[in-house]
Amino acid sequence: MQHQDIHDFSSDRPISNFDEDLLGRSDFSKDLANALSNWHGKDSLVVALHGDWGSGKSSIKNMAVTELSKSDNAKADIIEFSPWQWAAQDKITESFFNEIASTIGFKDKSKEGKRLAKTFKKYGHYLNTGEILTSGLAKALPTLFVLASIVGIGGNFLDEAWVKATSTAIISVLLLWAAALKWGKSFLNSLKNNAELSSKEDKLSLSDLRTELTKLLKDRERTTIVVMDDLDRLTSKQLRMVFQLVKANVEFPNVVFLLLFQRDLVEEKLNDGKQQGRDYLEKIIQVPFDIPQIEISRLHQLLFKRLDVIIERDQSATSMFDNGYWGNIFYGSLKYYFDNLRNVYRFTSTLSFHFSLLKGKKAFEVNPVDLIAIECLRVFEPDVYKEISRSKETFTTSRSSASESNREETSALINTIISKSDPSRTDAVRNLLKTLFPPIEWALGGMTYSHEFSKTWLKEMRICHPSNFDKYFQFTIPSGEASNSELREILDLTSDANKLSSHIRTLQERGIIDNTLSQFEAFLEEIPLEHSEQFIQGLLDIGDEVDDHSTGFASLSTNLHVVRLVHWFLIRFEDKEKRGEILKTCFNNGAGISIIEHFLQSHENEKREPSRGFFLSESDFESLKEMFVNRLYELSENNPDGLMSDKHLCSYLYRWTRWGNEEKIKSWLENQITDSKKSISLLKSFLGQSTSQGLYDHVAKVTHYIKLEELEKFVCIELIEKSIEDMDISTLDEKQLIARDAFHKALQDRKDGKSSSEW
Repeated sequence: MQHQDIHDFSSDRPISNFDEDLLGRSDFSKDLANALSNWHGKDSLVVALHGDWGSGKSSIKNMAVTELSKSDNAKADIIEFSPWQWAAQDKITESFFNEIASTIGFKDKSKEGKRLAKTFKKYGHYLNTGEILTSGLAKALPTLFVLASIVGIGGNFLDEAWVKATSTAIISVLLLWAAALKWGKSFLNSLKNNAELSSKEDKLSLSDLRTELTKLLKDRERTTIVVMDDLDRLTSKQLRMVFQLVKANVEFPNVVFLLLFQRDLVEEKLNDGKQQGRDYLEKIIQVPFDIPQIEISRLHQLLFKRLDVIIERDQSATSMFDNGYWGNIFYGSLKYYFDNLRNVYRFTSTLSFHFSLLKGKKAFEVNPVDLIAIECLRVFEPDVYKEISRSKETFTTSRSSASESNREETSALINTIISKSDPSRTDAVRNLLKTLFPPIEWALGGMTYSHEFSKTWLKEMRICHPSNFDKYFQFTIPSGEASNSELREILDLTSDANKLSSHIRTLQERGIIDNTLSQFEAFLEEIPLEHSEQFIQGLLDIGDEVDDHSTGFASLSTNLHVVRLVHWFLIRFEDKEKRGEILKTCFNNGAGISIIEHFLQSHENEKREPSRGFFLSESDFESLKEMFVNRLYELSENNPDGLMSDKHLCSYLYRWTRWGNEEKIKSWLENQITDSKKSISLLKSFLGQSTSQGLYDHVAKVTHYIKLEELEKFVCIELIEKSIEDMDISTLDEKQLIARDAFHKALQDRKDGKSSSEW
């Protein structure tokens, strides 16, 4: 059974086919193939293809070989020989000629081809035997010296002919024994093979064999191309052996040697104090090539494409993905790690695996951008990654105030961790850590963050929050996260509205409400229909309290999560009147308003697009609308402070004035804004925000604004301006200050003759 490699662990293997080329290197490969196959010189041609680790040398070579192997372009015999595979056995020379002989013998069945293959094989045996004898003799020299000395001494004392003859015989045996020390049985087999060849053919000297090879190669129409890859993996000794092998055979015609290696590594290994490695190579290599530089933009496009495939496996991860945040992370730091193809493949393969570990049943368990960033450190800066994993408190604790000594101590610790990165990437790592972990900015001369930001980090599953931190290193769901058992507990609470709403409040306090409510949609079918009123009332009551703003790219606000739960549960009732009955009963018995407002507005939208169908009947819509307006009147009389501070006030006003007594509502509102605090509350409810991004900006800029023309639909602008004119701004929180400043900016724009603009 064949299993799919869903994580592409093998994707960094060199490609062979042109249709696999994603980086535009096929044209260079074809040109290289044509240049090699068209060589027909009297001597061999030595070509070097230089490229750094991971730059795609082997892929270019493979595509060139593919081009050379095409039936309509079969101008050459290609022999691929990897010295590195034979280096450990010290059989480079023997294997080299055997590989040539085998390839030619297999591809060329002609009489001349067979003769050429046989001659190459004899030539290799000839050289191999000499190598064995020399190597074995060198290893046995100490023993030979001692034995020869003994024999020599004996001959001096006993000047007899038989003694001298015996000495000569002993020396000969010792020579054979010396080689056997090195090669053993392989040495005897080599001598045996040479003897067999000599007995079947005329005895030829090494010079005769070279002459015959030269003639046979010269008469061939096809070029013989010998490809040697991975030379930079060899030791200095092995490299010299390979280059001497090439140098000793450059006189053969119609032969091309294609050598692939990282030049600086090989040059360094060939430096011996007497001669520089570069000078050594220049005497052997005739045509050096540097492989074409891959366009960084193409590499990044490939990276983005592979990341898209990974992220799109989980809809929740897709909805959590913040493009602005990702742009800041990537272009500010991560891009420096993706300057070669191997790094792209290596990174995305391991990311894919860890991504799969963090997929929840209905939600992704971490922030996908943070996961990409921390995985980059794990792969390319392992020492930094390890130290961060040990320093949770340092990287997740927000400091509103700290002593100078504490700041210096924390700063020193962080800088020590940063110093463990690649020296060329220190600035990138520093920027990355500051972006990933805002709580450390105070120690590096930046700003401090209030507790309100911590809630946002928790909600967005950011690594900088202590509740999320461990998941990025353990790849599991720590205690405190919504588990299957907790979802089941919510299911059990659907029969009691008060207990259900109370439990959802605790989820909001823990910062896991969105994750939990999103996952709970899968359990709606399991709720007994007899629990309908208790379940819906619990959701209506909590709807006003939860966040009604989206938290990121393609994500839903908590308020909309609640709306979805109500909607999809009531869809189980095909009868629209039954849905309306449940909503009216629950609205009448409970305190929540915002969820009902959403359904009323949705019904009006459906009336503009009747093809979508209707969730409610028209009569139930009118009844709920009247109940909604009456509820706001009651609040305006009995709890005006609560209504003015309601986060949904702006939205309520649009519906209230359209469905109720507009003049009465505006009069009530004017009375309320005589209080400066209530005026600020009103401004907060009308506060909007927009994002903008320039050509050279990495992330979008958030701008807050208030449109005076919208505010003027309900209240006189001058009354608000007068109300907040002399108020003590030290009593205002951050959001209130933003609202006040946005209002003043809108007023100034109007005085300057500008239209209401976004801040």
